Amino acid sequence: MKSLKFLFTLAMLVVTVWVNAQDARPCDTAAAFLNCARAGTRKYQDQAVAIVDGYQRIGRDFPAMGEHWVNTSILFDGRLDAVHPEVLTYITVSGRPQLLGIAYALPLLAGESVPHWPFGGAAWHDHFRTLDDETFLPLHHAGRGDVSPRISMLHAWIWLDNSEGIFAPDNWAIPYLRLSLDPPNPPPVAASKAISMITGGSDYFLTSIEAAAGLTASDRKTIQSAFRRTEARVRMFLSGRSVGPTLTPEDLDQLSTLWTNMWATIDASVSKQTHLQLQGH
Repeated sequence: MKSLKFLFTLAMLVVTVWVNAQDARPCDTAAAFLNCARAGTRKYQDQAVAIVDGYQRIGRDFPAMGEHWVNTSILFDGRLDAVHPEVLTYITVSGRPQLLGIAYALPLLAGESVPHWPFGGAAWHDHFRTLDDETFLPLHHAGRGDVSPRISMLHAWIWLDNSEGIFAPDNWAIPYLRLSLDPPNPPPVAASKAISMITGGSDYFLTSIEAAAGLTASDRKTIQSAFRRTEARVRMFLSGRSVGPTLTPEDLDQLSTLWTNMWATIDASVSKQTHLQLQGH
């Protein structure tokens, strides 16, 4: 009987060691890395915990990315650690901060490359400019290269689905979530931008245009007026639709039309120089 008890105890010990070994496995595959990231950042769904751990907001609130909360104490450690991302992204929903994703950030010198483990280099994007430039310029995350010092970033939308891919910098589901609406899948970008205008997007777009185009006073007034009219129309449209969190395809088409019509009006009203500078908006 004693020998049977000993064998049972030994078997349980072996099982315990094996389970602990499984739990301690490194985050060595893409799927395992993301699971580790979720496990490591779940506590930051309470933003107060993130603040205690050293994260602080840097820059403005982006319509399709939210706020960037950066932990500067780990930003320059040169490590890619699944459970300790350098950046957390939040938005405010119904007055409360909501964690949507994370980002890994690596300062690199000229000639240095991003790690290809575990997602490949194409998942990363580079930041070359000043904080102000990166905050205001449209497509601030465009481009990659190893010819100058930079910060390379890898976004991962682990707490909010992104139809463009988990590593895409922009997530156009965010404008719907801010208003407690169900994000369509995929969200039409034009409709998403129209919705974002009533949650701070108008100011962001205007500032981005000014940074990129250098507007005259007249053109600035024209664009600002067009934004205000469209913002009012979006508010009116959303307040007049049937109650419920889900937008119909017809709703999305009308919102997209408001956005495209606004830009058609702007293109026809601003100076030729500004019109050329705004191509690709």
